[in-house]
Amino acid sequence: MSKEAYYFSHDSNARHDPKILSMRSVYGSEGYGWYWIIIEMLREQENHKIEITKYVWNALAMQTQCNADAMHSFVEDCIKEFKLLHSDGEFFWSESLLRRMEFKSEKS
Repeated sequence: MSKEAYYFSHDSNARHDPKILSMRSVYGSEGYGWYWIIIEMLREQENHKIEITKYVWNALAMQTQCNADAMHSFVEDCIKEFKLLHSDGEFFWSESLLRRMEFKSEKS
């Protein structure tokens, strides 16, 4: 990664969002950390989406310091239960991040 840090806006009260609170009620602070690591990784992707490939859960697990099965379950819950992430079966992404990045590009 280059010296440049990639900027994106982040609400200082995100921890109070009902979807985040639902996720935290199951996964605790560890899940909150996993979530923001995933958001940062999505930010770094060209299209702000992560492709669901054979080893994507391993890659995410390495970044979040957990095992691949736990990461797969977490992302699935973030998609299906908590509605924090979205998927078309080929990629997953954060609608909130996409909106923020669109707003950022319009301002640039």
